[in-house]
Amino acid sequence: MYRSFTIRNFRCFQDLTLRPLERVNLIAGMNNLGKTALLEALFLHLGPNNPDLALRLDAFRGIEHLGLNPEEMWGWLFSDKRIDETIELSSLNEANERRLLRIRLVEPEEGGGVAEGRRATAPAKAEGWGTTAGGPRELRLEYQDSSGQTGVSRALITSEGTKVERARLAQLPLGVFLSPRARFPKEDAERFSNLERVGRGGQVLATAQLVEPRLRRLAVLVTSGVPMINGDIGIGVLVPVPLLGEGMGRLLSILLAIASAPGGKVLIDEIENGLHHSVMVDIWKAIGEAARRSETQVFATTHSWECIRGAHKAFAATGTYDFRLHRLERVKGQIQAGTYDREALEGALKAELEVR
Repeated sequence: MYRSFTIRNFRCFQDLTLRPLERVNLIAGMNNLGKTALLEALFLHLGPNNPDLALRLDAFRGIEHLGLNPEEMWGWLFSDKRIDETIELSSLNEANERRLLRIRLVEPEEGGGVAEGRRATAPAKAEGWGTTAGGPRELRLEYQDSSGQTGVSRALITSEGTKVERARLAQLPLGVFLSPRARFPKEDAERFSNLERVGRGGQVLATAQLVEPRLRRLAVLVTSGVPMINGDIGIGVLVPVPLLGEGMGRLLSILLAIASAPGGKVLIDEIENGLHHSVMVDIWKAIGEAARRSETQVFATTHSWECIRGAHKAFAATGTYDFRLHRLERVKGQIQAGTYDREALEGALKAELEVR
């Protein structure tokens, strides 16, 4: 489990450290302070040999790259688009072991084409190949950890498209990113099937009933070749979960992601979306229990005061207050994080101080 996480020169962050981290971490702050960017940094750090993740981040934000311009595809990963600088993402765990990922946009090494890459599905040719324009065309990911393991991965722009080379690394903890804009019912169905296979589907059902009390059971049905979770609400026919409301789909995605990432990390953007404030305490209790059961670390963002209060009440009612609130704020032009433990958050909520 991460105890601290540091970001340098990524998106809107010059130098930011979150510490101490807990089993469940909630990130708050005003608009445009980088709550989503913080989750993105964690996501990249969890896949240090997967350059494709950099493009997935833009897809989560609704940005589509029709051309293959390296600066447009990758330049905005860098703080203020300063592509000559190096992004550094580093973590320390409970044993004080460090994992470091450096990301650079560089000129390919001479003769350094990607030996075993793949062509991107993007239909466009790389921009600039019909001109004398130069500039960096390779996104390079350089990884090292305290065990001495190192690896360099690359995404390279060529005249044929984007090619990727991934370093061989020992098994890394799984990271799951849940965006409020993108849903993946097929992935949810697969995760639920895996739980049912080992007799744990009932754990998800009990929590889902907080949002839909009529729910009797959940089942995976295949329609037109596509598997999807359906719910029995007593009307004589099973209903696809997406038709049971945003809150139901959101909650199931969260619980299934946690269960599918034992020892890993689940990153949830705008966790309160679709969830009514009246059930937030019970939902946070369920998230905490699921995270402990799977030994999964959770990072989530919110704009909601009710969500923060619900989380505090839920974890305060347990024997282990394994929760922290991290509030982002801008100080002298730089984004910093203030961390609230149980006592500090209790006092802030009682005094009705702004912690969102």
